[in-house]
Amino acid sequence: MTKRKRSTSKETPPATPSEGSEGSPTVHVSSDMLSGSPDADEAATETAVTPPPPPTYQPRPPPYVAPMPTTRRAGSSVAFGVVLVVLGLFALLIQFTGFDAGQSWPLFVVIPGLTLLVVGYISLGTGALIPGAILTVIGLILAYQSSTGDWPSWAFAWPLVAPGGVGLGLFLQGVRNRDSHLLRQGRVLMFVAAIIFMIGFVIFATIFRISDMDYGWFGKAALPGLLIVVGLVLLARSIQRSRQA
Repeated sequence: MTKRKRSTSKETPPATPSEGSEGSPTVHVSSDMLSGSPDADEAATETAVTPPPPPTYQPRPPPYVAPMPTTRRAGSSVAFGVVLVVLGLFALLIQFTGFDAGQSWPLFVVIPGLTLLVVGYISLGTGALIPGAILTVIGLILAYQSSTGDWPSWAFAWPLVAPGGVGLGLFLQGVRNRDSHLLRQGRVLMFVAAIIFMIGFVIFATIFRISDMDYGWFGKAALPGLLIVVGLVLLARSIQRSRQA
């Protein structure tokens, strides 16, 4: 009896906990985790994080702009043709009416200038307005000098041609197009021309007296008027700067 009990106890194996028993943790391992490696994980992470390369920049071609020389040439040809026609009509008038153009020769400069002004204001713009203004101013100065003999006045009259004539052309173009920028440019140029003319008149006609012409009240008031104008300009600029500050 004693031997059988001992053999039975020896044959019976000790109880071991089963894998599926309650209270024991169960770990599920997938094939991907078993087959994966750290390098593969890093490569996958870099592939997922790295943004796609930016598209290559391809500049767009500039928009096509139609060439303008043909229009400008046509406009200048029209202006030149109109001036020639007007001069021809004026010459015919002199020939058939017996008009003495001895003292009126500056009209051959004034009339083309006025013609360019009219043509430019109607259709051609600054391409005819600026040359027309310059010719008109030159013709008026020549008409004054021819009638008075005050040829030395060119020493201080030249600013009326440029920038004065240029400013007149720009001003008329601004009036034609209702452009405030051109209006301002024209006024500034004409004002600068007037100031230079006054300074030259005071220096050459009042101080040095290069001409024997008696300018009357204008010659007497030139220097005081110049001082007043310069003072007003300085005051206006100082007031404008103080307002801006």
